[in-house]
Amino acid sequence: VFLSLTYGLPTPPCCRCRASYLQMCGFVALAIAFGLYTTRPEREAQVQEKTTVVVDAIEVYREALQLKIQSQGTVVPGTETKLAAEVQGRIIEVGKHFVAGGFVRKGDVLLRIDDLEYKTALSRAQASVASAKTHLAEERGRAEVAYQDWLRYNKEGKRSAQAKSLALREPQIEEAEANLQAAQADLARARENLSRTAIKAPYDGLVRSRDVDLGQHVSIGTALGICFATDTVEVRLPIPEHKLALLELPIPGQPNSKTVPIELSLEINQQQHRWPATLARIESVVDERSRVLYLVAEVQDPYQLSSVHSGNISNSISDNSSAVRAVATPPLRVGTFVSALVAGKTLDNIIRIPQNVLQTDNKVWLVDSNGSMFEQSVTVIANDTDFAYITAGLNDADRIAMGYVDISVPGASVEIAKLIQLAPPEPLFTPDSLNTPALMPANALPDVLPDATRSQSSAKIARSVESDRSLDATGEDPAARGI
Repeated sequence: VFLSLTYGLPTPPCCRCRASYLQMCGFVALAIAFGLYTTRPEREAQVQEKTTVVVDAIEVYREALQLKIQSQGTVVPGTETKLAAEVQGRIIEVGKHFVAGGFVRKGDVLLRIDDLEYKTALSRAQASVASAKTHLAEERGRAEVAYQDWLRYNKEGKRSAQAKSLALREPQIEEAEANLQAAQADLARARENLSRTAIKAPYDGLVRSRDVDLGQHVSIGTALGICFATDTVEVRLPIPEHKLALLELPIPGQPNSKTVPIELSLEINQQQHRWPATLARIESVVDERSRVLYLVAEVQDPYQLSSVHSGNISNSISDNSSAVRAVATPPLRVGTFVSALVAGKTLDNIIRIPQNVLQTDNKVWLVDSNGSMFEQSVTVIANDTDFAYITAGLNDADRIAMGYVDISVPGASVEIAKLIQLAPPEPLFTPDSLNTPALMPANALPDVLPDATRSQSSAKIARSVESDRSLDATGEDPAARGI
């Protein structure tokens, strides 16, 4: 029916011709479809434009580096004392500096307890000593008289030793001497109790807290306050067990001939402050739960009270003698949570890369000389906040892509917009290194300036050498410019 209506074909006269009629219509439909397929317009091929990915890259080199193991801890006093009353009585005087945060010198009076009772006890003890001395003198006088009588009346016969001792009053003299010694001991105790009514600072230090006040009655053992010495402070630094092999730790029981330097740091108001420290001791017991070993770092004069602190230091960083004035290092207060870098072993042929270019699976993106990019697995021996230290997987002059790497565009080529070379690593902070200029490694570019100050963000870990990687007419790269 469709063909009859469309092409004007007659309708089949009967049902017997319907089968042959349908076969003819099928052949006609196939012919029409084949004609439409062969006469279709040809599809134009689309040529995909080749795109260029612009990235920044870091050029790395092998060098001899001293590993720095990162840790952290809280500053605690090296010496801390809980003051307690050794005598009882009413507090009649409180020292001016015996307040929380007050600085006291050794021997300063912090508290004074009413000493009337103890002065009376001292006077009685002195009287007892005088009485004992008089009694001893009298006994010795009687013994002298008895000795003369003994010589006069002992001519007729011999006497026993016991009789002689009694006749010469030797037991009475020994008793008098013992009474004198007891009286002198009571006198010493009375003097000591009187001196204990004045609670004095045991050393130069600061007061952490005061628990009593004027007019309060205290008994023996009553807590008066807490003070701590300011000559040294300590920081317990946890080191993971698998990183102990990277440190040169002294052997327990042997004299430590080599000092292990430690740098403590803290950021205050976007300014990084550093304090030098040394390894005081090793606790030598690995924590069973956390599997860490605690190192104890010691800082001398943390509150800068006993030595003159050179706070303002100017360093020449250019040919025109321009200087940067460093901010004075603040006191390292007890209770401060600080970061620490512990000096480790010095290893050769180590490549240092920033942490932000290292992928989670210890891989980096390398850019070859043909402008293509590929992933490379590396072996990380240690890392800290800013850098990872590589022993295998990289070579000298390798270029590592930085930032977000998009390789989803097929056929993309890589162009380096900025070539960055790391500044030489800063040594650990020591007083002797303040005026020591940083040295450039032998394979560093000659126009890269040493890092004069420890800056923040990405400038903290690198100084860039910017270059346009497109070739000029002579086929040479433009000269690198130090940033």
